Amino acid sequence: MKLEGRALPLVLLLISSCAPAQEPAPHTDRLVPELQRIPRPTPEAQARERQTFASEAPAARNPREDDAKNPWIAEDEPEDADDPAFLFASAKTEPSPAPTPAQAERPRIGAIADQAYIYKRPVPEGLPLGYVRMGTSVTLLSNEPVEGKNCPRGYYKVAPRGYICLDPRKTTLDLNDPYYRALAELAPREDAVMPYRYAFSNGAPMYSRIPTKAEQEKAERSFGAPGTFVQLAEWSRGHEELISRDERDRIRATDPVFSIFANGQRSVSGNGAYDPAKLVWRVIPNGSMLAYARAFEAEGRTWLVTPDLMLVPADRMRPFRRTAFHGVHLGKDVRLPLAWNRKQEPIPRYTRGEDGKMVASGQTIPPKSYVQVTERVTVGKKAYLALRNEPGAFILADSVTVSRPAKKLPRSVKPGEKWIEVKINPGTLTAYEGDKPVYATMFSPGKGGAPIPGYDPYVHSMTKTGIFPIEWKDRVAVMSPDKEWPPKMLWISEVPNIQYLRAPLAMHVAYWHEDFGNPKSAECVNVSPEDGHFLFQWTEPALPEGWGGVRPGDGNGKATPVVITAL
Repeated sequence: MKLEGRALPLVLLLISSCAPAQEPAPHTDRLVPELQRIPRPTPEAQARERQTFASEAPAARNPREDDAKNPWIAEDEPEDADDPAFLFASAKTEPSPAPTPAQAERPRIGAIADQAYIYKRPVPEGLPLGYVRMGTSVTLLSNEPVEGKNCPRGYYKVAPRGYICLDPRKTTLDLNDPYYRALAELAPREDAVMPYRYAFSNGAPMYSRIPTKAEQEKAERSFGAPGTFVQLAEWSRGHEELISRDERDRIRATDPVFSIFANGQRSVSGNGAYDPAKLVWRVIPNGSMLAYARAFEAEGRTWLVTPDLMLVPADRMRPFRRTAFHGVHLGKDVRLPLAWNRKQEPIPRYTRGEDGKMVASGQTIPPKSYVQVTERVTVGKKAYLALRNEPGAFILADSVTVSRPAKKLPRSVKPGEKWIEVKINPGTLTAYEGDKPVYATMFSPGKGGAPIPGYDPYVHSMTKTGIFPIEWKDRVAVMSPDKEWPPKMLWISEVPNIQYLRAPLAMHVAYWHEDFGNPKSAECVNVSPEDGHFLFQWTEPALPEGWGGVRPGDGNGKATPVVITAL
C-alpha cells in the first residue's frame, strides 16, 4: 500500500516543520508488507507453504500469472526488494471485556513489542500464521515450553494453533508486569470501530516523560510556536480533509494523568527499544498522523498518550473529526439496486409536471446517501431513475452511481460462499453470500481509476483489477513508506482493519477523508471506519481471540475473494 491522498511525490519533512524537503528517488512511497523482511524459507518450506495454502484457499484463487508474484509466498528475492518496507505497529483503546471463565483459567502470554509472531511450528521459518500485538495476550494451550530454533527460553503453544517464542524483548508470561499492564490499559477492544482518537501532526517531539517548561522550550525551539504549522504541498491535501477547524473539537484533557507519568517521572522503562534516560524518543513530522488513547493536563498543556507509551503535546496536533458515512445491510427492507449521491452537495429529486416533463420537486438527496431505485425512464434527452416505494419521484441517472446485483457468480466462487465485488469507476462495493447481496457501500479507488493499457498502474495510482483472495489481515497497523523501523520521515498511525489483497494493494479504513465513491487513494480500496469494521469481521479468515494479524491457510481457514472490475 502506498500512502493515500493526492499525487504523492513524498515531499516529506524530517525534523523541523520548517525544514526543506528533499526530492525522493523514484517509488519511495511504495509500501510492502513487513513480513517480506522475515528470513526466506528454504525451497522445501516454500513448496509446503504453497501446497497448504492452495489446499485451503478457494479453487482458482485469482488470475495471477504465477505464485511467484504472491507476496505472501516467499521468494528467493522479490522484484521489489529495494522498495521501502511496509512497516507497521499495532495495539488495543477501551478496556477489553473480561475473559470468559475458560479463558481466565488458562495461562496467557502477552506481547510487549509491536508484534510477536506466531509460527506453525516452534521455529521462525516460513510465513507466520499471525501475531499478537503489544498490550494484548493470547491463551496458552500448554504451560510447558517447547525447545525450538533461535529461542533460548522456548516456544509456547497458543490457541487455537501455532507457537510463539518467549523472548524478553517481545513477550512475557507475567501479565502483571508494569510495562505490559500499561500497554494493555491503552489497548482497545477487539470489537472497536475506531480503536483510537486521531490527529494530524504539525511536527512535534515525542517525549518519554512529562518535560519541564524549560525542557519543552529547548526541545521544541525548531517547531515554531504551538498551534502554528507549515502548510504542506498538494500531495497532503487528501490527508487533511477531515481535520476539524471547529474550536469545539479542539483537543482537550479528558483523562487523569496516566499512571506511568505521575509526578513528572516515568515509572516503567519498556522493553529496551528506547533509552529510558532520554527525554525525546522520537519526532513525529509535519504531515504524519497520530493515534492517541489518553489526553491529560500537566505543566499547563494537554498531553496525548500514544499506544506505545509516548507523550505528544496536543497543541502541535490538529484533530480529525470522524466521518458519519457508512454503507447499509441489505435484506427485506433495503435491496439492490441502490443509487448513491457521491457528491459533496445535495442533488435534486424530480417529479412529472402536467405536461409530462420532469421538474424539480424541491426535495433533495443528501450528500453521500442512497435511495432505492427501480426502472430507468427517458424523458426528452435525459434518463431518470424511479425511486422505489416513492411513486412519482425520480432522480437524474447521471447524477448518481448505482449498486446493482451481480449477474452471476465469479469463477472460483461456489454457491453460498462469501465474496466481495468492487467496481472501480462506479465506486461501489457489495458483499455477497453466494448470489445474495448482504451489504452495499461506496469506496474510494486509486485516483488514477481503473488500469489503462500501456500505463503502469503503480505510477499512475490505478487500482488493479482481478480476483484477489485476502492474503493477510491486520486489526490495527501503522502505515509508512520508510525503509527503517520505527519510521522517521512519514507515517499514518494505527490504521484500522487492513485486509491485503495483493500487497501492497489492500482494502482498509481511511480515517482522514470521507469522499467515498470518488477516486482518492494511491491505489488501495479505501473504506469508511464502519464499513471497514463490518468487512473485517465478516471476511475470512477470522482473527482468533487475542490475535492482531492472521493469514489464511494452515488451519486458519479460507480466504474471502475480492473481485475488482472497472465497471
